[in-house]
Amino acid sequence: MVLLELEYLYEIQRISLHAQEVQLKLQSELGVRTCTLDFASVVGIGIHENWTRDPFDRLIVANAKANGFSPLISADRKIRDHYPRAVW
Repeated sequence: MVLLELEYLYEIQRISLHAQEVQLKLQSELGVRTCTLDFASVVGIGIHENWTRDPFDRLIVANAKANGFSPLISADRKIRDHYPRAVW
């Protein structure tokens, strides 16, 4: 879901790199890897994220929660307000 949102942000010119370029950069420089949880598990948590109507935000936060409340890096103020492990 994050890759899909990153590509969307690239398409509307809010970021300057394609999603796959961001992914490769994060992987090579920081060791960030793609989650392997099944999508249904993440959606099951995401349906309870009723603080937003944005499906990207719901699933991104749900994915972090599904991974044991892992840290989440986000510039989105609303995400940071609703997910205590989110930082920017």
